[in-house]
Amino acid sequence: MAVADHQVKQTPPIQMGTSGGWRYDLANGYCCGGTLGSLVKKGTTQYVLNNYHVLEADIVAGGNSRVATAGDPVVQPGLIDVACNAATAQNVATLSGIKSLPSSNVDCAIAQVTSGMVRTDGAILEIGTLSATTQAAALSLAVKKSGRTTGLSRSSVSGLNATVSITYENECAGGTSFTKTVTGQIVIKNKGSRFLNSGDSGSLMVQDVTTNPRAIGLLFAGSSTSAIANPIGQVLSFLGATMVGN
Repeated sequence: MAVADHQVKQTPPIQMGTSGGWRYDLANGYCCGGTLGSLVKKGTTQYVLNNYHVLEADIVAGGNSRVATAGDPVVQPGLIDVACNAATAQNVATLSGIKSLPSSNVDCAIAQVTSGMVRTDGAILEIGTLSATTQAAALSLAVKKSGRTTGLSRSSVSGLNATVSITYENECAGGTSFTKTVTGQIVIKNKGSRFLNSGDSGSLMVQDVTTNPRAIGLLFAGSSTSAIANPIGQVLSFLGATMVGN
């Protein structure tokens, strides 16, 4: 499939691995977004898993006169793919209000699925359904992800237990910044940003196997040489959630 398939408005119930974000994610003349990565559950309630910096990071009124608040809509596609006009996107979930940063060691957020809008099996575009169990990363392990910008891409783990400092903005395209240092992170080869690029944030990294791959990490940052993922075990522990899978 073409990368564009990850950026267009899908017919509900949608798959994961596609463009999405906070409905009001615009400020200072710009709009933002990321990738609706995967489904998790708490009890029987399903949630879209994403990054804090994609869904919940707007914490000042600033350029859009509002902050991300529990109950706000999450849309598909994200505003970056609908010319910043939320009216042409569709509401698929609502923010939980969980703020993982700056206090925790993970960059994650969840949004409760709106009934009928997301496939309940948690299928990810070009990957399919997942295993309900997860896997720890290992050096040279083959991995893949499905994301808004680079679509389905493959690479391998190049580092474990990394300490990384990331600079975040507290609203779309501007605002005060803060730097967060996280530890125990997974490093993945990202030559030429072909595995992970801007807009892929929130993608789920899984085993590079054909059927029901296990989740390994939540991708949240990268450069033209390396991508960084939170270990999925840390993410699920923070959220008190489990993967939706077989």
